[in-house]
Amino acid sequence: MNELEVFYLDNRDTMTNAEMDTHWGYDSKRFEKIGNNVRKFYLQEKGLQDYHKELIKMGVDKIDDIGVRETCRRLAEKYGVKPKTVKSDYHHMKRYGKVK
Repeated sequence: MNELEVFYLDNRDTMTNAEMDTHWGYDSKRFEKIGNNVRKFYLQEKGLQDYHKELIKMGVDKIDDIGVRETCRRLAEKYGVKPKTVKSDYHHMKRYGKVK
């Protein structure tokens, strides 16, 4: 996890996302995005989609054998989502140790 994600976890019960943005000097909703990803893929407070479950089941080795781009393209077509979404989610899940 990076510094911002650790900060989010340490302060999510005492600060709002806007306060965290201000603390770090962001004008955007950066901590809202960080919070969504952390809650979904690290803490698993949000439900996973079917393509997430399939990525977990496949594992990194099989995904690497097929190729990340091709795997994401196939899953996007199968589940009716954008390949970019699947790829982004895959990288978050890999980063947080959900896809091994």
